[in-house]
Amino acid sequence: MKLIYCPYCSDVVRLHKHKRQCECKKIWGMYIDDLNATISKRAILIGFSNNSFIDALKSKPNTEKGTKFEAFVIDKNSSTIKIEK
Repeated sequence: MKLIYCPYCSDVVRLHKHKRQCECKKIWGMYIDDLNATISKRAILIGFSNNSFIDALKSKPNTEKGTKFEAFVIDKNSSTIKIEK
């Protein structure tokens, strides 16, 4: 799954097949297909492993910290990302 982070308002938005913006509307992004995405120039792209997330949900402990899952910042030079100006 891909998310975008806004360095201006600190909002995090999940990408969809339609254009989505952060709270301050300075960044945006959308899926082109199931893998590829288009994002605005200043958006910071975040990804997380779907399998890791599902495993964390299944093993949800009764503690305040919860279960960790794998997340990562996606390089804008990725072949699956198109940057719009």
